[in-house]
Amino acid sequence: MILYRPLLAQHWRIFRTRFWRNAAFVVAGAIAMQIVVSAVRAVVPNPAQPDDGAEALLDPATAAGGELALLFFLALGPLAIVMVEEAVFRHTLLVKLPLWGSKALAVAGVLLNGAIFGAIHYQNFGSSQGTVPFMVVGVLFNLVYLWKRNLWHVILMHLVNNFVLTYGALILVVVLRDAVS
Repeated sequence: MILYRPLLAQHWRIFRTRFWRNAAFVVAGAIAMQIVVSAVRAVVPNPAQPDDGAEALLDPATAAGGELALLFFLALGPLAIVMVEEAVFRHTLLVKLPLWGSKALAVAGVLLNGAIFGAIHYQNFGSSQGTVPFMVVGVLFNLVYLWKRNLWHVILMHLVNNFVLTYGALILVVVLRDAVS
């Protein structure tokens, strides 16, 4: 990320000049991302994962004290990786590679980049079908980056999504378990 520091600083200066408008765009983009994921999942469902009977090492439904703090700490992982994914996929692989010689190459580059972005999420879903929604999201992020020419739009869209899914789920489980007990 040190290599991207000047680019990120430049893009941030531009992003903050119209901060509230850009922030609203980010929130709308994160919502659009979830709509796209849901729509694609409706068309290309992920096959059910077999239950291997393994228990979670840390279950948020029963974790307390230090274990709960550890869960919140571990949940930082999906947030931290966003910067790397977006810098590499949107800036380096999409813009810096010489794919812009023709419209056909540009379209192929946007689609291939999106497909690779989805494919790196294979471990999250355990099947090729499970990565298809994120391939489409990769294309969406590519289009947003090409349109806005600012890495912070896609970084923050991705970050908001990961934050809501990771911490939202964790907080919801803790609140519900405390309400039930």
